[in-house]
Amino acid sequence: MSEETTAPGGNREDEEEVDALPAWTPPPDKLLCALLFASQEYQNARSLRDLLGEQWDLPRIRQLVKGLNRSFESSDLPFEILEVDGSFRIRTLPKYFPWVRKLFKDSAPRRLSQASLETLAIVAYKQPITKAEVESIRGVNVDGSVKTLLDKKLIEMGKRSDAIGHAFTYHTTREFLRYFGINRVPEDLPRLSEFEGILNAQSLIPQLGPGGEVHEVQQPEPEAEQMTLGMEPTA
Repeated sequence: MSEETTAPGGNREDEEEVDALPAWTPPPDKLLCALLFASQEYQNARSLRDLLGEQWDLPRIRQLVKGLNRSFESSDLPFEILEVDGSFRIRTLPKYFPWVRKLFKDSAPRRLSQASLETLAIVAYKQPITKAEVESIRGVNVDGSVKTLLDKKLIEMGKRSDAIGHAFTYHTTREFLRYFGINRVPEDLPRLSEFEGILNAQSLIPQLGPGGEVHEVQQPEPEAEQMTLGMEPTA
């Protein structure tokens, strides 16, 4: 019997190159749409450039995204591409959430009390800010709210303040940006009146986490800590 042989350092003739790309190249906008649709995570400009080609830097990718979103809107499709902190993801429009959420019945939504939301709003507008400064605005102890926001990675501890006591400051995180669909702080933060409207709403725009889990914020029963935000947007 003859032995099957292969060329030194080579493969059998019937083996295919798994990573070989076809000769056909799709239009960049359709390729970007396909990549984001297939991904379960946000894709940053570097990873997309590796797939689209070296010429596709962040400004050019943003142009593709704008064109795709215009196409979705003009065709009345239920999708949009969201940019958060220089990374991109495709998602269903929020108005479809009551139906889409039924696909994730076993997912536990991440809920925030209104007290925590008010604390988060203060940190977002005034960052970097110390816990004592937050308490002076809210008029109540915020230990519980700060711990909740830290545990959910919506805020994190920053540098120490230059004021007497040199207390640690707090600021929002990348997870905060993704959670609320914000690309840049403070440019994309809602106006204070809009933020208060969000606090009084029954729910915020839901997000899907990297693992497909549903992130939803709903207003619970009123708490003793609740108060009106006594601050003005920073210039």
